[in-house]
Amino acid sequence: MLFATVSRGKNAGARLLPHRFQDNRYHVHLGKQGPYIPVSDDRELPSYLANGYSLKMSSPEARNPVLVSPQSIQGWSPNSKEIFFPIFRETFFPVL
Repeated sequence: MLFATVSRGKNAGARLLPHRFQDNRYHVHLGKQGPYIPVSDDRELPSYLANGYSLKMSSPEARNPVLVSPQSIQGWSPNSKEIFFPIFRETFFPVL
């Protein structure tokens, strides 16, 4: 489960989750400005984050989405083995 925590401002400590827009998709951006890429399946989001894309996220209370960088998002790993094979990670790729 992807999430981020607000670190400053009046909503400090609030948990942000990926924001699903009215088109029933998530939006990822390569920069702060410019076009977004719509993503239908939330299971695809970690691969975009691993490639440097930022994700629009919001809290359930305040539905205004904000752009969050991949470094600030928790619940995923940039290691491709964990992105594509999370079930087999410990079996085939033991942590040393």
